[in-house]
Order: sequence, then C-alpha cells, then structure tokens
Amino acid sequence: MTLFDPTKLVIVAGFLVVLLALQLYLKKHGKGLGRSLGGARRIRVLETTALGPQERLTLVEADGQRLLVLSGRRGQGAFWPLNATPQDEGQP
Repeated sequence: MTLFDPTKLVIVAGFLVVLLALQLYLKKHGKGLGRSLGGARRIRVLETTALGPQERLTLVEADGQRLLVLSGRRGQGAFWPLNATPQDEGQP
C-alpha cells in the first residue's frame, strides 16, 4: 500500500481546475444569473435608513412606483407613495 497515489492526485487536481474555471466564468457572466433564474423582480428595496434604535425608513420600488415605508419594532408602520420617479423628473 502506497501513501502517494497518482490517480487520486490527478482526480483532485482536475476537480480543482473545474471549480476554478466555474468560478471565473460566474464572475464574468454571472451578474444576470439570478434574474434569469428567478424571473424579473417586481419589488426592490432601494435604500434603508435607521431613524432610531427601533425604527427604520425604507425606500421601496414596486411595479415602477416608489414608496417610503416606516417600520417599527412593535409592528406599527406606515407607508407613503412618492409621485416622482427618476424617469419622470426630466420630462415636462
């Protein structure tokens, strides 16, 4: 019984080469991978700001409309629709 088996070394090296190639491919071409697998998302969280230890203000976009959402630790919350979107601001 030998300690060093060249066949096992070749298998492990080949596996590592395949993993490295897959990683490089996903870094280069994988930016839209989540979108293509899961479909287009209708709701996006654009920004979140902490207003205090228990309250957060979140800017959300849903179906092209932007909303401000206030959420608190006790479950009390509110939302306000924002009329202007970045696409609308430059148009008369």
